[in-house]
Amino acid sequence: MPTILFLLELLASLLGIVYIILIAKKNAFGWLAGIISCAIFAGLCIESDLMSQGIIQLVNVLMGIWGWVQWKKQVIPVKSYPKLGIIFLAVLPVIYVGSILCFPGLSWTTQLDQIALICSLVATVLTVRMIQQNWLLWLVVNGITAITACSNELYFYAGLSVVYFGVSLYGMYQWKK
Repeated sequence: MPTILFLLELLASLLGIVYIILIAKKNAFGWLAGIISCAIFAGLCIESDLMSQGIIQLVNVLMGIWGWVQWKKQVIPVKSYPKLGIIFLAVLPVIYVGSILCFPGLSWTTQLDQIALICSLVATVLTVRMIQQNWLLWLVVNGITAITACSNELYFYAGLSVVYFGVSLYGMYQWKK
């Protein structure tokens, strides 16, 4: 029989899939599904000692509220700043090396978790503002999250991150239309 944690992880994963598909389609109701999903995952991550992921999820609840309000009050056109993608890819190795130098005693998953936190915050702001390059950062965040979740035996969360990775590719395509 499934445990309550298993069922919560499954529910949060399903809501997360609804979230990203609706966001890719520029539907404001995606933010509501995301808020609930992130609230559940915050509890699960904190319970699993993934503090940065827990913080990401709590911040995403707040960002989801902001996104909901912004997307409901006005139609925001998609904007594109191609140089942002190049900047993001150039800065990622610097952030990782900085994490290793500043926090040498942390495990590799914790260091990746911190990078995911930074990228997730920036990506969420870009998503709310409908800046197309958000999807590139979400690819990075989802890849890192899949790795760290799997290493901590949060398999639905890892699976959701892989699905998010695929839907982020879809979102890139949709937002280029």
